[in-house]
Amino acid sequence: MDFMKRWTLLYETCKLPIRVCFLSFVFIALGSLVLNENVNIFYTISNPAIITLARFLVLIGETIILNLPLVFLINLVAKKANSGTPLIMGLIGYITYAVVTMLFSLYSPMTSTAFANFLNISYVTSNGASHYPLHTGLIGAFIVAYATRYSYIRSRNRSAYSFFGFLNKDTAGIIYNVMLCAILGFVSSLAYPICFGAVQEFIAYVGRDLNDPIRIGMYGLAERFMSILGLGDIIREPFWFGTQGGSYLTLAGQTILGDVNIWNFIQEAGSTYMGCGRFITPYYVINLFVVPAIYFGMFLSITDHHERSHAIFLAVPAAIMSILFGNPLPLELLLLFTSPLLLIFYLIIILILFGLLSYFGLYLGFSYSGSSLVAMPGSFPEYIIQLRNPQLFDTIFYLFIIGIIFFVICLIATRLYYRHFAYNLLGTGKTKQICEQIGDAVGGIENINKATSGIFRLILELEDLEAVSFAKLAQLGASRITETREGVILDFGSSSTVIALALTKEIANLSRG
Repeated sequence: MDFMKRWTLLYETCKLPIRVCFLSFVFIALGSLVLNENVNIFYTISNPAIITLARFLVLIGETIILNLPLVFLINLVAKKANSGTPLIMGLIGYITYAVVTMLFSLYSPMTSTAFANFLNISYVTSNGASHYPLHTGLIGAFIVAYATRYSYIRSRNRSAYSFFGFLNKDTAGIIYNVMLCAILGFVSSLAYPICFGAVQEFIAYVGRDLNDPIRIGMYGLAERFMSILGLGDIIREPFWFGTQGGSYLTLAGQTILGDVNIWNFIQEAGSTYMGCGRFITPYYVINLFVVPAIYFGMFLSITDHHERSHAIFLAVPAAIMSILFGNPLPLELLLLFTSPLLLIFYLIIILILFGLLSYFGLYLGFSYSGSSLVAMPGSFPEYIIQLRNPQLFDTIFYLFIIGIIFFVICLIATRLYYRHFAYNLLGTGKTKQICEQIGDAVGGIENINKATSGIFRLILELEDLEAVSFAKLAQLGASRITETREGVILDFGSSSTVIALALTKEIANLSRG
């Protein structure tokens, strides 16, 4: 099967978890608008029912985000068959995987960020210390998900004379999966300290010179990459709340550690210290300008009128949510599964932003004390709140100007990507080839009256539906084929607009000829 088709199918499978991620951050944001003391300078809410509802929304959202890998796992294994067996196998496999990583890393010299409190799984050592499974994020979830799918298929195809032939298929599948996930958990336990050690070396490298824009840029790139994998807190915690984020000595002789902790202190104390916020500042540009620009760029790449009418009700709310509440993870996951090359461009923009703002000494933090995994720095309410401090006026103004510049860059780049480069970026000639294949499958280019696109699907209006060969269409790599009254819809993912424009050009050339 073609790689891009596999990747598109993976996106189809992961649509729901991405939406759940987006909705969870909306819950957290709505609750925070009520509970955040800084935001409450604009209003005061004292109604117990509203406050309770706000706490409920925050807890629900945070719990889902903290367990997002499990959401992906459940969704991946549940798609395999119309039964509950793969789901049960997946949950048991994930627990097995987690327990094995916990037991085989008991004496590994790693910091607390290497471990995660998952489903209350823990082991109390002889000295009374609690030990938890390794923090593997989406990587562990995908390992277990594909192990479960393999075990399920093997259990369906097993012989009655196999080793577990005396068991029914479901029980055999669970045993297969427990054994496989235990082995994978053991392998992960061996590999994890090496990878974690490399990350710690990188953290130490960045922390040795917080005034080096290149190192700060590298931090930004690594932080967003690890956040996409569900491991962002591993790199955030040391800089936000630990020694690597700098230190501040108060007049009382107390030492405050961590970029965010220092910002919290100076805001409460009314201090004039301006050296913190370097790890937060770029988020004001990312959430207020970069993310909305990419959403609008995706919208503007749509060529079908009806698709645009529908997409406007998705693009605008998504952009508003990013501005008001601020967390780029849902967009990053969307790009990961639909447009990996655009994600690479986005990460390069992140690297540039972190380095550029550090170079010019533009620092603007945010007040926070919870889990860095669910934090939402760089929202519009936090941006406006900083206007209370006259010393920050210049920073706020320059961030706005830089934000506008990056908005334009990202808007143009996104539109160009979806309209011209999504399929043929490397000059492989596949666009022309797929157009020829589509023409052959639908009875010739002359049978296509009109070719338009949504953001992820190609819409063909045909003259004669009887001329269509659905067997040939099925071989083209579309993840889904839908027949309509006017023609067919082919889900080609992010390359849909490129193909639609190429087909439109072919139709125009045919008409002129």
